[in-house]
Amino acid sequence: MPDFHLAFTLRTVFLVAAIPASILLAVWFYRFTVPPISRSLKTVLVSLRALGLFFLFMLLGEPLLSLFMHSIEEPIVALLIDNSKSMSIRESHGDRKQMLTKTLLSPPVSNLRTIGVPQYVLFDVASKTLSSFSPDSVTTNGDGTDIGFALKRLKEASATQNIQAAVLVTDGESTVGTSPLYEADELGLPVFTVGIGDSSEQKDVQIRRVLANEITYLGNRVPVNATVKSTGFNGERVEVTVGQRGTILDRKMLVLEQGTREYSVPLSVVPAKEGIQKFTVVVSKLAGELTEKNNAMGFFTKVLKSKMKVLLVAGSPSQDGAFVRRALEGDKNVDLESFIEKKDGDFFDNPLTARAIGNADCLVLIDYPNDATSAASLALIQEAVNGLKPFLFLLSRTEDFTKLRALEAALPFTIGETSTNEYQVFVTIPDAQNTNPILRLSSGSVDAWSKLAPIFRIQTLFRVKPESEVLGTVRLQTTTTTDPVLISRNVNRKKSFAVLAYGLWRWKMYGDPGSGTENLLDEFLSNAVRWLTTREDDRRFRAQPVKSIFSGQDPIEFAGQLYDESYKPVDDATIQVTITQGTQTNDIILNSLGNGQYDGSLDRLSEGDYSFTARAQQDGKSIGEDKGTFSVGGLNVEFLDTRMNKLLLQQIAARTGGKYYDSDALENLPNDIASLPNFKPRELTRTNEIELWNLKWTLSLIILLFALEWFLRKRSGMI
Repeated sequence: MPDFHLAFTLRTVFLVAAIPASILLAVWFYRFTVPPISRSLKTVLVSLRALGLFFLFMLLGEPLLSLFMHSIEEPIVALLIDNSKSMSIRESHGDRKQMLTKTLLSPPVSNLRTIGVPQYVLFDVASKTLSSFSPDSVTTNGDGTDIGFALKRLKEASATQNIQAAVLVTDGESTVGTSPLYEADELGLPVFTVGIGDSSEQKDVQIRRVLANEITYLGNRVPVNATVKSTGFNGERVEVTVGQRGTILDRKMLVLEQGTREYSVPLSVVPAKEGIQKFTVVVSKLAGELTEKNNAMGFFTKVLKSKMKVLLVAGSPSQDGAFVRRALEGDKNVDLESFIEKKDGDFFDNPLTARAIGNADCLVLIDYPNDATSAASLALIQEAVNGLKPFLFLLSRTEDFTKLRALEAALPFTIGETSTNEYQVFVTIPDAQNTNPILRLSSGSVDAWSKLAPIFRIQTLFRVKPESEVLGTVRLQTTTTTDPVLISRNVNRKKSFAVLAYGLWRWKMYGDPGSGTENLLDEFLSNAVRWLTTREDDRRFRAQPVKSIFSGQDPIEFAGQLYDESYKPVDDATIQVTITQGTQTNDIILNSLGNGQYDGSLDRLSEGDYSFTARAQQDGKSIGEDKGTFSVGGLNVEFLDTRMNKLLLQQIAARTGGKYYDSDALENLPNDIASLPNFKPRELTRTNEIELWNLKWTLSLIILLFALEWFLRKRSGMI
């Protein structure tokens, strides 16, 4: 039976006074009646009027009825069960899935029901609470293990439930998500960890990682660097191959050494088709391996049609010009054409023509324009860069800023007060630009930029345009300034990049072998040219999967965009995506989101490679088509570290006030949990507040009282 409490905004004295006031007012009203009525009828009418007036006065006090319901909630033990693919591994110690099931059905775990309420939660990359548990609930098919997310969800659940302890049953290999230790520190609940699996190295050979260019050109050889790891073998020979759709494109033989070893295996492929191409690196299988699911790893490469055509225009022969020209000529993906200006404004070898500029994918301007630059050649360059021609601008000491202002609309900066005074500077890369693809080096680190020799800069004021991005700033000895050195701009499909310093040849000549600086200039120029020549996708219709590789648990999601000839969004088209694998087909109709955006998804697909064709129709007419490929599964992250991570499980238990157990030593688990100071039932009080003054039934009652009074008065001839 719930408790209740009635509250008013008016003082109690006013409510008490309202009772006699209502009665007196009703009696006074009926002291004389025409025609006269009986005493019993008068009593009824007075009662109806008094009740109506009293209830009406009560509504002015905004009555609030509070109901209090009390209950006892038993303590809950959350059992977090690892449902990822690594729990399906069969090792010398036993089958992990069988070990997991045996643990969950063991007497110590079953006895948790005697001390509290078990709550079963399956987790992999997500977390799911089960209404009831059975061994069939555990599928061990998750494509990742996110222990941190499982602990985070547990913390959220404990805010509304009487969860007083958790039992984490896993192999301890957290392959995705945040650090479990961070989430454990924030949890506020004791976690008792149970390790499943063997913590020693298992006999296995696997593809550890694959590195390859994300973008390449048709017909070019693409280096593929595969890392193979082996454990427990000695003298066996394996074959490492890279292929596509069953065709082997390159192979290497590898002899495995004793113990645990990693081997770098250089391979290569020559793409035969344009577009996004998938390749797979495979290491041959050996008898006695822990698992064969980590013997292959796929990767995607975007294959472009041809080499980048770069046109270099230099205002004069110079050291910077020579080194830049040599660096670009050394890039096998660059087709370079050079025009060097003479002192009379003409060019060595061939004159600069609009056709040569038009055929180029991007321009490189060095010491251009200067005082010798002719108006005719400058007009050709101005027309190109003010259009959609991307360009790289490299400053020089002899720059003619008056003529340079003709290109200012396309430059990533504006020119302020000019000066010819020069000073030496170093280049500093802001932390926010550490992962910028233009600055990325083969060494994988941006530290090499801080080791470069000083270069030169003039004291001209350069203002960065609002839409531009500063990739490098001036450093004077140990003082870092905000003065820009490296600036990029990408707006309205127009790209430009500027280096506001000169003497770049010093980076090449003074680079220390082994410091990562010896090839920095070459890599930087190649990256800049690639960025400039990689055009934004300006097709009117695009429909692509949201990622190239989906896990087996992911829905297959597509996103599309559709525009008319004037690049205005089209919202009323029908877009159908047909997904094909062999003879199997699946169709998705994308939903319009407005503003030319569409999306749609399909339930999970089985592992494999798929192709798709997307077609857009409007009023029954075809207005666009897009094609491509994607993959499902093949992500072997769950099989890269196959040992049980006992140390991590011990750390989680220690940080939360719990305890670690091996799966075959759980006898003390129920007693250890039951002895926790806070492991006890709690009383819950739930409150339900009813605003009586805001209920239609309250108003209906008052209307009914006055209506009944009116009806009796009418029948008595008083109205």
